[in-house]
Amino acid sequence: MPAHRNLTLLPAMILAAVLGSSSALAQTPLASVAEWPSKPIRLIAPFAPGGPTDQASRTLAPKLAEALGKPVFVENIPGAGSTLGTGRIAQAEPDGHTFGLGHVGALSIAPAMYDKLGYDPLTSYTTISLVCDFVNILVVRADSPVRSVADLIAQARSRPGALTYGSAGIGSSNHLSGELLASMAGVKMTHVPYKGSAPAMVDLIGGRLDFMFDILLNSMPNVQSGRLRILGVTSLTEIPSVPGIPPVAQAVPSFEVLGWVGLLGPAGLPKPITDRLNAEIARIMQMPEIVKAFAGMGYIARTSTPEAFHALIEKDLRMWDPIIRGAGIRAN
Repeated sequence: MPAHRNLTLLPAMILAAVLGSSSALAQTPLASVAEWPSKPIRLIAPFAPGGPTDQASRTLAPKLAEALGKPVFVENIPGAGSTLGTGRIAQAEPDGHTFGLGHVGALSIAPAMYDKLGYDPLTSYTTISLVCDFVNILVVRADSPVRSVADLIAQARSRPGALTYGSAGIGSSNHLSGELLASMAGVKMTHVPYKGSAPAMVDLIGGRLDFMFDILLNSMPNVQSGRLRILGVTSLTEIPSVPGIPPVAQAVPSFEVLGWVGLLGPAGLPKPITDRLNAEIARIMQMPEIVKAFAGMGYIARTSTPEAFHALIEKDLRMWDPIIRGAGIRAN
């Protein structure tokens, strides 16, 4: 009897593994999937301690540990605009014991800014679920004569390059929000990068900048104290956190900037583990205390299927690539 006919005598599941018809099972023994997790889990936060993404990691970790029955430790790996830590996620073994939070900056913005990232946002990862998204708000000083986004654009059009806006640095979400606004409105404005949003905010309040995009968490204390006024939000619709504030899209049709954070594993993660984690994240992110905690960080709790998360990365890559390359933005 030819050797290949003997394969029909093997159990069907072993046959599938031998023939490679199931890549997930071929990469990870069935026993290890059934016993997962078998040791503590590492959750990589690609930002320095204390920031919103770090806070999100530390809010999720105990809930995941409770669900999975093993400790979940947060490891901060900051640097290079979060690309360093994001790269470490891709380098991990796909055994279900190392995950991380992927940010729009590292996955959909950085590829157009860096010559060599060391990872491919579409092939180096197993997407698990979106965790949250966030919007920026466009703010000016409270005593600014600019009363609306339409006013801002009219001033920019009448004085090309004269209006200045600050950001947390080259390639940051608030920088690219300004670049997108200028591109879509057909005006020229001057970007002033800072080492973080806080010093940029100081100069906006001090009158050395004309406007700024920033996340709610950073801007709202100054709005509430009467130092700043909000002109618009970067979502396509109003948001509950700032009721009555119109979208920038009312003045610049289709303008939208949504940041997001999602849970990633390395490429090749077995599907049973991906599915289990997706289900746990969907359950955890609906908990009232988690929704409230994330809102306090300026985030909107949001989940997705693995496929929808992957599609979001791809969509934002297509959106940001021409904006970044057209403006000649390169990482420092």
